[in-house]
Amino acid sequence: MDLIFSSDSTLLESPVWDDINKLIYCVSIEQNIIYQINSVSGKVNSFLTDGNVGCVVLNQDNTLFSAEKSGIYKINPETNCREYIIHPEQSTNVRYNDGKLDPIGRFIFGTKASKTGEAKLFSYYNNNIKILLTNLTISNGIGFSFNGKKMYFIDTPTKKVAQYSYDIDTGDIIFDRYVIKIDGPGWPDGMCVDSDDNLWIAEWEGGRVRKWNVKTGKVLDEIKLPHTRVTSCCLGGKNMDELFITTGKSEDNIFGGNLYKKKLKEK
Repeated sequence: MDLIFSSDSTLLESPVWDDINKLIYCVSIEQNIIYQINSVSGKVNSFLTDGNVGCVVLNQDNTLFSAEKSGIYKINPETNCREYIIHPEQSTNVRYNDGKLDPIGRFIFGTKASKTGEAKLFSYYNNNIKILLTNLTISNGIGFSFNGKKMYFIDTPTKKVAQYSYDIDTGDIIFDRYVIKIDGPGWPDGMCVDSDDNLWIAEWEGGRVRKWNVKTGKVLDEIKLPHTRVTSCCLGGKNMDELFITTGKSEDNIFGGNLYKKKLKEK
């Protein structure tokens, strides 16, 4: 495993791979920064956000969506031009958290609440906002099956991954079942889905990322980290065979806030 970026971030999160430019983006939630990192040269660019930033995603036109304290913004990373989009959650008891794009470019993002049941999951597309889920507490990992017909979602305190039928035309979801139950001390945080529809799930306070089979609910692989607070992961690299992993700081490990790259085994 290679350490490719280290910051003073207390909570490095939301890694996303830019396959065209071979860059990795991630956010420092509490330091209000979006990072753009060249994993080969090590060059780093940063973009300041308006308060805590829960996530960043990369659009097909190479712009970014970010979920910040004052709302959702569209950012041109080449010019740093920022455009305010919408602010669907006004409550002071929550902040925006994890987010992903669906296969056609909808921005799916959630919130993290200070009280049980006050978080939500939203969908934004073509200037329209939709509430997909309510009565959540920590809206976290989001992913889609290769064919786009299933959405996987984590509400962290449940320690489960829920599977929903996903209507790609309307963006509507219907609950199917829970496909994974996280055992051990870790809490499911961010995740990504590979081309075989396996889930790679980062475990907060678990010190690892595990690969899961959604059909059987069994663990297929495990990557251990030198930090207990593992926050999220994404696939990238030339052949999409590298796993980028973000971490946060903790009382027993003040050297968190790192981005790692793990070369995956050949199939």
